[in-house]
Amino acid sequence: MNSTPLVGSPFTPAQEAVLKKWTTFYPHKEMGLIEALRSVQEWDRHIKPEAAAYVAELFGLPFNRVWGVATFFPSFTTKPTGKHRIGLCHGLSCWLAGSPLMAQRLQATLGVAEKEVTKDGRFSWEEMECLGACEQGPALLVNDRLQGPATPENISKLAKELK
Repeated sequence: MNSTPLVGSPFTPAQEAVLKKWTTFYPHKEMGLIEALRSVQEWDRHIKPEAAAYVAELFGLPFNRVWGVATFFPSFTTKPTGKHRIGLCHGLSCWLAGSPLMAQRLQATLGVAEKEVTKDGRFSWEEMECLGACEQGPALLVNDRLQGPATPENISKLAKELK
């Protein structure tokens, strides 16, 4: 693999090395795409078009393919998020279990509307499609980790404990 940086790289040399590693980690280069995008999401708290373009060039894929992956999966976002990104499932089971009320609770507790970031940059929250945790509905996710059911108590506890 070419060790020279690609033109217009939005990443540090260390970050580029991580992304390049994902192109060789699996038997087929494209299999590392999601992991590479996870790294980008972790570094920048969102995926910018220029970052997706760099990843596309690195993986030898069309930009639209990479951007399609980045905009399809709910774990990725193209809008900046808080340090702690909270997801609330609003799939049918979770909706029936009270996700609309928990969305109101998140907004009141954090003081920001959905997909907005708190002034201190600590939190953002958003409703997400099915998280596959119907038995814990309405399912609550923090930084891609399932936290169990969203309850008024759990939401208040998160806001106090996460820094």
